[in-house]
Amino acid sequence: MALLRLNDEGRLCLKGAVENQVTETPLIKDVLLLIDTSGSMTGEKLSQAKNGAIDFSRSATRGGYATGLAVFADRAAMVCDPTVQSASFEKKVAAVRVGIVGGGTNLAAGLDLAGKFKNLSAVVVVTDGQPDSCEDALRSASVLKRKGVEILCIGTDDANKAFLDQLATRKGLALHVSAGNIRDSIGQATQLLLGGSR
Repeated sequence: MALLRLNDEGRLCLKGAVENQVTETPLIKDVLLLIDTSGSMTGEKLSQAKNGAIDFSRSATRGGYATGLAVFADRAAMVCDPTVQSASFEKKVAAVRVGIVGGGTNLAAGLDLAGKFKNLSAVVVVTDGQPDSCEDALRSASVLKRKGVEILCIGTDDANKAFLDQLATRKGLALHVSAGNIRDSIGQATQLLLGGSR
């Protein structure tokens, strides 16, 4: 009779009838990249964000995460459900453009969308400005935090660092970077994820 159990490394183990026969498969956790596609993200910022998303996805897969992608502006929309298939993720990222869901900065809508995922481990917010409503965004973030979802924030330009600190699960998970460093910051966010695991 086979038994399923978690080992000390958090991996699912299937132990067969033979004592030495153990098969391990990693437990995949879902993470959602939530990217601002408002009008102010035009040009190099969005290009960097898209390339950073691809870098993040590759790194996250190696760390045991499936990466999803959503965008927000006037409203929020899914671009790619969490996946470990890099080619599929990259194809969908290529279709992202400024204005795809309007021109505002309704971050709360994006966080509410994230809340619809049952097995979400973390959300990485990428934005270059203030949300339409800080109060609504913080309220939506608090719902995610109560579910145990980590929130990482990468802000640039007019994004307010104090607000990002409130939005993130912890201060160390909120970054304010120059527009030229968006790609690198997103790509390296998996280090914060793995370092910030509870």
